[in-house]
Amino acid sequence: MTIRQHLLLLTLLSCSTLFAQQRLSLTREQMFADFDTLVYTIKRVSPHLPIKKDLWRYDAIREMKKVRKNIDTVSSDLSYFIVLQTALSLAQDMHTSLHNQESEWAQTQYSAYRKIRNGFKLSIGNKYINGQYTIIDPFVVQSDTIEIGAVVTHINGEKVDKYLKKHLGSTYGITYDLARRKFYYPGFFRNSETIFKEKINFTFQHTDGRSATHEMPTHEFTKYLPSSRYKDTTRVELWPEERLLYIRLTDMEPDYTAFILTQLSALKSQMEGVNKIIIDIRDNPGGQDNAWTDLLAALIDRPLSWPLVIDDYQNSAMTKEKIESHGYSNITITPDNNPLLRKYHFNTILNTTETLEPSPNSLHFKGKIFLLAEGHYSSAGSAVSVACSNPDDNLVAVGRKTGYFLGIGFSPLVFTLPHSKLRYRIAPSIEVTNVAKLSDLMHDRMEIEVPEDLDYYQKKFEYKGQPTEKAFMLKHDPFIKAVLAH
Repeated sequence: MTIRQHLLLLTLLSCSTLFAQQRLSLTREQMFADFDTLVYTIKRVSPHLPIKKDLWRYDAIREMKKVRKNIDTVSSDLSYFIVLQTALSLAQDMHTSLHNQESEWAQTQYSAYRKIRNGFKLSIGNKYINGQYTIIDPFVVQSDTIEIGAVVTHINGEKVDKYLKKHLGSTYGITYDLARRKFYYPGFFRNSETIFKEKINFTFQHTDGRSATHEMPTHEFTKYLPSSRYKDTTRVELWPEERLLYIRLTDMEPDYTAFILTQLSALKSQMEGVNKIIIDIRDNPGGQDNAWTDLLAALIDRPLSWPLVIDDYQNSAMTKEKIESHGYSNITITPDNNPLLRKYHFNTILNTTETLEPSPNSLHFKGKIFLLAEGHYSSAGSAVSVACSNPDDNLVAVGRKTGYFLGIGFSPLVFTLPHSKLRYRIAPSIEVTNVAKLSDLMHDRMEIEVPEDLDYYQKKFEYKGQPTEKAFMLKHDPFIKAVLAH
C-alpha cells in the first residue's frame, strides 16, 4: 500500500468512526458497480484526460483505479461517498464534479460532508508565486508573525509539493504549473483528510531566512493582522483624468450585466475623450456566456469575429441533436485530422466563425478594450479565449495564466449512478482553435502578461482606505499600470 493510499484509508476509517451509527445502504457489489460506472463514463466522455496524460504526464484513470480497492474497507455511507468524490476529483477538472443532488442518499451524504468541511476554519492567506506558496495576508500564530513574503515550505513535515501530489484526489480545485511540471493549489491544506483533523503542522520560511514550525488548530479562525476590510462589487466608474472607463464584473451573471448596461446608458453622454475601456474579470468563476457577450456588444463599434473549432472524444456524448440544441444548424461531425490530435481519436463537432454584432444601444467605442483576468474559470475563460483569438482586434487580454484548461466549450453533461443515484457532470468538449502544440489546448495564455509584484500586497495591507478605490489602483495595481503603459 502506498503512502497516499494509506492516508486515504485513514480518512475513510475516520469517517467510519464518526458515523458508525450509519449502516451501509448499498451492497459491496453495488458500490463497485457505481464506482466502475463513474470511471468508465469519465473515461468515455472527457476529452481532456488523454491530453493531460501526455501534456501533464498525469494518468487520471490510473489514479482513479487505485482508489477502487478502498471500497473493500468502507463501513459507512459517508466514507463511500468520499471514495466517489475522490474519483471525480482525480479528473483534475472543476467541470467534472458533483452536481445538484436529488436522491435522498446523495443529499444526506453531501450534507454530512459539507457540515464537516464547513467546520474547518483554518485559512492561510497565500498565493502560488514562482513555484512557492507565498504569504500575502500576514497573521500571528503562537506569538510568531508570519509576514507578507514568507513562504509555506512544509505541511505535517512533508514538502508542500510532495504533500499535494499525494492528495490529488482529496483536494478540489487543483491546477497545474506547466513550466515547473507540478500541481499547485493555495488551499492545499484543506482536503477530505484534514477536515477530520484537529490540528495541522506548518513550516514557514520567514523573509529573513528563519524557519519556524507551528501547530495550527483547524476549527479556529486564523488570527490575521488588522487591515482594511472591503467587499469587491460589480460596478462602473468613469475616470476622466485618465480618459478611461473602468468596469468591474465579479461573476458572469446576466443580472450583473444588466446592471452594468444601465450604468453605461447613464454615462453615454460623458464618453467623449475616453480612449480606453477596462473590463476587470479577475477571480471571476464564470457563469453564463451571454453575460460577457452582451457586455461586449454594448461597447464595440463594429462586429467582432473569431474562429471556433470544438472537438469531443470519439463522438461518444455530443450528438448532432445536442449540438444543434445550442442554436447551431447544418452540423457535420468529422474526425479531427490535425496531425497533433489524430492519435486521440477526437471528432470535430463544431467548426465555425462566431460573430458578435454591436447592440442597438452600443457605445460604438473605437479604442482598445482591455480584459483583465487572473484566477478566472469557465465562461470567464471563454471571454479570455475570444480576446486572444485575434491579435488585430481592439480586444486585449491582460493578466496571468491559470493552469486550468479553459477555452470555449459546451455545457457539462449530467449523469446519474445506477445505485447510489449520485449525480455528477463531465465536460464533454475541448476547444482546439488554432492549436499548434498541446499546451495551446489549455487556452490560458495572455496577450499582455502581468508579472507578480509582492510590493502590491504589502501596499494593499498597509492601505487605510479601500484597495478597490481608483487612487490605490492607479498607484499600485500592476494590472491597471500595465493598461496605462500600453
